[in-house]
Amino acid sequence: MNDAVISKIADAIAFAEGYYVSGSRPHRNNNPGDLERDVTGKGIGWDGPYVIYATAEDGRQALEHQVRLMFAGSHIYKPSMTIAQVAHYYTSTDARAWSQNVAHYLKVTTETRLDGIPAQH
Repeated sequence: MNDAVISKIADAIAFAEGYYVSGSRPHRNNNPGDLERDVTGKGIGWDGPYVIYATAEDGRQALEHQVRLMFAGSHIYKPSMTIAQVAHYYTSTDARAWSQNVAHYLKVTTETRLDGIPAQH
């Protein structure tokens, strides 16, 4: 998968998770994806169910790794899933709002498949 697409999706997820809001849990934890699983082994602790990373770079690497796993296919995610379908597994809060935020950030619809997200707008 194209690194530009991985980066765009990671940015959109960070936006939907509230990472860019100063003082938010993802921001405090250096965890832009609000990940509950340490997919890179770089976590330094936990804030409730959420991984804490030492640096924003470590957290970003973990989020991009998670997005790459979505494209590789896993027991949860497949590249053919729409943003709305991903939301049902990714977030434990409001899946509809999450998918709308991700889609809006990417300038696509919630019915856009992961493998259909363009590298450029």
